[in-house]
Amino acid sequence: MYSTELSTAEVAIAERRGAWVTVVLSGPDGFEATCTTDATAPWFRKGMIGSIGNPSNATALPARGIAATQLGTGAIADKPISIASGRVGTDVVAVTYTSAANEEVIATVAKGQFAFWLPGNEMQNASDQGLPVQVTYTNGTTETQLLNF
Repeated sequence: MYSTELSTAEVAIAERRGAWVTVVLSGPDGFEATCTTDATAPWFRKGMIGSIGNPSNATALPARGIAATQLGTGAIADKPISIASGRVGTDVVAVTYTSAANEEVIATVAKGQFAFWLPGNEMQNASDQGLPVQVTYTNGTTETQLLNF
């Protein structure tokens, strides 16, 4: 269904954190494909979570804007994972989330995209409530923004 979009998409993010691997592809007109897998899942229980398509929020972002295309909790091989990914404006150089355990989770930001994830289901209601994240801009200033769709 997305063969044309996938043929022109580029890798924006490809990263492994522990056993979890996330890849984000981006293409023209806001096309995105995101996949997260768990390398420790038993052979017959391997799985992935992800999304593909042109998000409904694919309009141009302001230079300091952020917009989620994935935001919430999923599970792979019965292990919950919280994930946020999406687009960032041209002035955004970093996105950081402070977890419920008060640990900083630093997103990867590249090619107009961001992605971060952590074990557990603490972002279970994030798609309804939004998620506060610290955003850093090219001039070094920071502010808290509510990440949502």
